[in-house]
Amino acid sequence: MNQLGPIFRDARIKSGKTIDDAVRETKIAKKYLSAIENEDFDIFPGETYLIGFLRNYAQFLGLNPDEMVIKYRDYKIQEQPAPIEQLTARPRNTRRNILLVFVILIVAGAASYIIFGGRDKEEAVKKERELKQKEAEVSAPVEGKKEILFEEEEITRDFEKGDIIRMTHKGKEHVITIDGIEEDLNFSIGSIPFTLSSDERVEIDFDRDGRKDLLIRTNILGEGTVNLTMKRLYKAGAEDSEIPLETEDTASNTPSGPPEVIIIKEGGLLSKELIAPKTGFQVVSGYEKADITALLRAKATAYCGYTVDGEEKQEVLLKSGDEIPLNAKEIIRITVTNAGGVDMEINSIPVVLGESGQVVAKVVQWYRDAEDSDLYHLIIDDWEK
Repeated sequence: MNQLGPIFRDARIKSGKTIDDAVRETKIAKKYLSAIENEDFDIFPGETYLIGFLRNYAQFLGLNPDEMVIKYRDYKIQEQPAPIEQLTARPRNTRRNILLVFVILIVAGAASYIIFGGRDKEEAVKKERELKQKEAEVSAPVEGKKEILFEEEEITRDFEKGDIIRMTHKGKEHVITIDGIEEDLNFSIGSIPFTLSSDERVEIDFDRDGRKDLLIRTNILGEGTVNLTMKRLYKAGAEDSEIPLETEDTASNTPSGPPEVIIIKEGGLLSKELIAPKTGFQVVSGYEKADITALLRAKATAYCGYTVDGEEKQEVLLKSGDEIPLNAKEIIRITVTNAGGVDMEINSIPVVLGESGQVVAKVVQWYRDAEDSDLYHLIIDDWEK
């Protein structure tokens, strides 16, 4: 065995680098670096990619890239099984036959060299040149030809024209390509082109299920380079990975087509939405604003007035056992006398309105986080302070 993997692993350990350090500095996915150190070469999508990653990792560790590629090819030859004919053929003891075959081979080889030698040499040089060109294209970093595997929850980094970003959501790979960087950012999701300005953000629903899956925001848009923040808004759980067999009924109910892409003016969005106060009770948080569901349940007699999303105010006298379900998109305002006599749930989470005999006025509303502009909080707070 050529022991190619241990050479890389020992060189990394000797340099004081962890595998995560190597991932950050080489921009090569962890699974590929681990595969090189463990000689698990079947994991690579093609030999061209493998050789490119070998060269990059060798250069990062101070090893000779050409020597490592030669060692890989030697390893590959060693791993190939011998032809079955060679293993099962019976030895021939007839010296005359061996000598005759040997002479024929020499004559045939000489003739082939004279006739085809020049052509074969030219073809070999051409193939070697093409192989080196492909390896150079794969080798990173090469400006405008980087492939980035987005496997984290969030990244912020620079991108250049031609960069390809690959991410997997619910077992399906999605490709985002940086097409051009000028006054605006031109990019494609699959084969669909989009344009993004420096004050805009993108929210993408890959599977069109109504839940945003990815957010992209431009931080700095310069000459030839764009700094982007990419954040997963919805993380697929174990239940999402279990995809049922498609039937006629499920196929008709499953959304299909290209991803749903929404481009939003960042400044206008932030100016219209309130920043979360430091007071009140934070019910839930998330990267999307869900509907507000509230349930009032009386334990004793109490007066209740409420408005939903700015509609006309409703008033009702509650008696023990009475319930009022409310549903809103943005805001609910509630006034309750004898607050201790009324239980309340907001999005299935119980909250305390007040004490017996106390009159309270509350507002339930979505707010934007003060520091993370992508995050929302559903808060119940005093109506007037």
